[in-house]
Amino acid sequence: RLLQDMQKELTASLEDDKAVHEQHDCWCKTNDREKTAAIEAGEQKEEQLKAFLGEALAKMQELKAKRDATLDEVNRDEAAMEQASTLRMKENKE
Repeated sequence: RLLQDMQKELTASLEDDKAVHEQHDCWCKTNDREKTAAIEAGEQKEEQLKAFLGEALAKMQELKAKRDATLDEVNRDEAAMEQASTLRMKENKE
């Protein structure tokens, strides 16, 4: 009788352990798939961001070059205007 009770307990314990093992195994597989997918998505996003940063840097350099060219043009125009004003003042004095 005692051995039969122990056998029933062990069988019940074995069934519980199997159920826990199956749940754990399922969780591990699901977790692995989710984490792998998240890593892949993160790597793709990283590549997209790197490409965007490269494009943004190129655009910034283009805009800086245009700004510098425009500032040079403004400075030349101001110098020409100053020179013209000076020349007119001399002509008006004569």
